[in-house]
Order: sequence, then structure tokens, then C-alpha cells
Amino acid sequence: MNALFAYIDPGTGQLVLQVLAMTFMSMILFFQSVKAYVIGFFGVKRSAKVDTESQEVQAIKLEESLQESEQKAA
Repeated sequence: MNALFAYIDPGTGQLVLQVLAMTFMSMILFFQSVKAYVIGFFGVKRSAKVDTESQEVQAIKLEESLQESEQKAA
């Protein structure tokens, strides 16, 4: 009876783990780009409501800071 003894040294094991991690991350990035292409192709757009709300809040803060600076200058 011959037994097959396989040995993977730590360096080779680390290389195998790195290749698996790179493959997994590459697949994630690839499918994200495919998803973005498909969404762009069909013209589906994200909701702009969140962006406009944040812009309104920034505008209000800017107005308040300008008013405070005018009061300090007077």
C-alpha cells in the first residue's frame, strides 16, 4: 500500500491564498463594471433626491457662515 504524502510549504500555501484572494476580488470588480454597463445601457439612473438634499444643506450652511462673517465685520 503506497500512501501519497503531499506537502505544501508555508510559502506555497501563502501564494495559493493570494491567488484565490486576487481571483475573488477580480471577479467582484468585473461584475460591478458589467452591472454598471448594463444599467447605463438601459438608461436607469440613480435617484438625485439625496444629492439635491445635501446640496441644499450645504447652501444653507454657506449662507449662515456668510451672515456670521458679515456681522463680525460690522
